[in-house]
Amino acid sequence: MEKKVRRKRQIMRNRTIILRSARELFHKKGFYATTMEDIAQYSGFDRRTIYNHFKNKDEIFAALISTVLTEITTIYDEVSLETVSSLEKLRSLLYRLIDVYVDNIQLLTIFMSEYETSERKKKRYISTYMLKNIHSYKEIENRLIEMITLAQKDNIIVNVHPYILAGVFNELVLRSVVVMHNNKKTVDKDSIIQDILTVIECNMIKNQS
Repeated sequence: MEKKVRRKRQIMRNRTIILRSARELFHKKGFYATTMEDIAQYSGFDRRTIYNHFKNKDEIFAALISTVLTEITTIYDEVSLETVSSLEKLRSLLYRLIDVYVDNIQLLTIFMSEYETSERKKKRYISTYMLKNIHSYKEIENRLIEMITLAQKDNIIVNVHPYILAGVFNELVLRSVVVMHNNKKTVDKDSIIQDILTVIECNMIKNQS
């Protein structure tokens, strides 16, 4: 029994090392330039060990994205419990999502590309892991739509279809973080947040006067 427990722990440690190594390589070389051989060498394992855990690079990527989406879902769970107005919940969501997006911008950019093209791909070309992630992201989008709908009922957000406003919100956050990532010396997180809030307040928030 004890031997099985040790074995299970070792398997989990190896998996963690592989995922951490892959993440670092995706950051340094880019996702498409990184190979399974690169990941094996960087992690210190042979290729057989890597393939014992993951069938291919896409599965590794899907596992990394799954962790990010779980983190985002937790943020939505916690924000939904805050005893503040619907507008303050959206602001709180923005502040907390920015940090997650900053830490995972390269992974999220690749994932969003896959997500946006998934409807045009035949399902057999998308792994089961990625399909699960796409489903998870759709659920996250629905959570945002619900928050925007509530703010509209409170007469705070403009009467534009909540699906459109959710898309604008998500794209604004993602693209703003990409800009920040590509211009680290001239753009910081605080200024990005303020700019996003300005865009939202000027275009999505009703005049409260």
